[in-house]
Amino acid sequence: MKYTNKRTKKTITIFAFLLIAAVAAALTVGAFFSDVVTGREDIRAGTLNLAEDSVFYYINGSFTPATPYELDNINPGDYVTAEITVSNVGSKSAWLLMDFTLSGADGAALDNAFEVYEGTGTLGRRLTGYPGYDELTFSSAGDTVIDGTFETEPYSVGRTISLVYTLYFKPSAGNEWQNVHLGINYSIKALQYRNNPAPNWSEAVVYIP
Repeated sequence: MKYTNKRTKKTITIFAFLLIAAVAAALTVGAFFSDVVTGREDIRAGTLNLAEDSVFYYINGSFTPATPYELDNINPGDYVTAEITVSNVGSKSAWLLMDFTLSGADGAALDNAFEVYEGTGTLGRRLTGYPGYDELTFSSAGDTVIDGTFETEPYSVGRTISLVYTLYFKPSAGNEWQNVHLGINYSIKALQYRNNPAPNWSEAVVYIP
């Protein structure tokens, strides 16, 4: 009579089953294909940077720029045209606003003796002057758009513009204006155009790269 150890046989059967299950699990896990793609990108804000190309002053429609001596000897009835050319060397498009300020006397008195017009001569749009304590400031409409090196806009003037304004010395100015020194100051403000349909010009500050 053949003797069989049932416990040993059972142990061998369980071990074999576990071994087969382990091999099957290993084959199952190792059978998947795989791949991983990784990446990184940097972003940077654009720039808005105006550069002054040239400034010329002309008296009474002359095509020759006025000398400092000529600018120191204007008469009532004369008009002085300022032509300031600027470029946007930054990447972003911008709104532009021109401020033209006269100083050297009380603002109200300046308003009695001087007018400022857009363009050459007195046929362009006359600007409203806003008197200060000792100055008179004329501002453009602020609706001019200039392109950047990266952004271009449908109704822009391109990346360079010549801003032309004429200062008219009224013939009615009297003797009190003889030998009066008059300062002519200008500032050209720029504000981001994209995502900014209604620019707030009080936010315009100098950009220092």
